[in-house]
Amino acid sequence: MDTYSNTAVLNNIIWCGIVSETHGITHNSRGNVWGLASEAPPFYPDIITSNKNVTTQEVVEFIGDRNILSIKDSFANLAMEPFGFKILFDAEWIYHAPVLESAVSAWRVVTTEEDLARWTAAYGIEKIIKPQLIGRDDVKIFIHENRDKLSGFIANAGAGAVGISNVFATDYHNQNLWKDIVQAVATEFPKLPMVGYEQKGDLAAILSCGWESLGPLRIWIQSDESR
Repeated sequence: MDTYSNTAVLNNIIWCGIVSETHGITHNSRGNVWGLASEAPPFYPDIITSNKNVTTQEVVEFIGDRNILSIKDSFANLAMEPFGFKILFDAEWIYHAPVLESAVSAWRVVTTEEDLARWTAAYGIEKIIKPQLIGRDDVKIFIHENRDKLSGFIANAGAGAVGISNVFATDYHNQNLWKDIVQAVATEFPKLPMVGYEQKGDLAAILSCGWESLGPLRIWIQSDESR
């Protein structure tokens, strides 16, 4: 599963880069570390490790004298406490094999700024997901409507897979949600594997839908004492 883990990490880096670019933030890579030139958009990391061979010292050197608020430790193998960080949460990378035949989906792709505004309001991330993402071939923002309730997620193609992120549901049970995500993605990105990550509390329902766990990741944030 190491190959799939690397794919999930690289796809996520691509996605975080896309979102950052819509905010006018540049990014670069050095060695086993990817990072932004300035503070990340809310809920996105300033730094992501890109290889399991990364060392804590390599990350510290990448940070330099900058004020870094968050780090996505893609393989949960850093020791950042001595450098003013604490663990926000642990999660698992997940994988779903390509779907060869998609079924009719009740989900649709957001194509207007009005729908995007409703989507971001329902999720509570206004001004983070920008209208520049609408209409891209490699990004699809999915919406599901049930009377006055909305559910959604984002799929981005990159690194030979489709990354699933920003999943929220107001009218779904988790098991049905993740089954439907697979079918919705297959209609737009056929025959590509799917990757993403989820916190451990949600994993049981996800894994029961044909997804597999690829291994751990960890999110570090700046500790209160170091601010």
